[in-house]
Amino acid sequence: MSKRDESIVKMRDLFRETADIIDEMLELETKEAAGQDVSKEAESVAGRFMFKMMEISSLGD
Repeated sequence: MSKRDESIVKMRDLFRETADIIDEMLELETKEAAGQDVSKEAESVAGRFMFKMMEISSLGD
């Protein structure tokens, strides 16, 4: 597999992980709407999301 192919596979995997994180965000919004305090969990999920986006961004370099 070429280096380009490896980068594409890595990008695919990162986007899948990012989609999973977005699902977690949606679940937290539902919990918050039900009155639960999800601020710590939301902060953690947002941090993971930003980290994955930075990883995706760095693949273009």
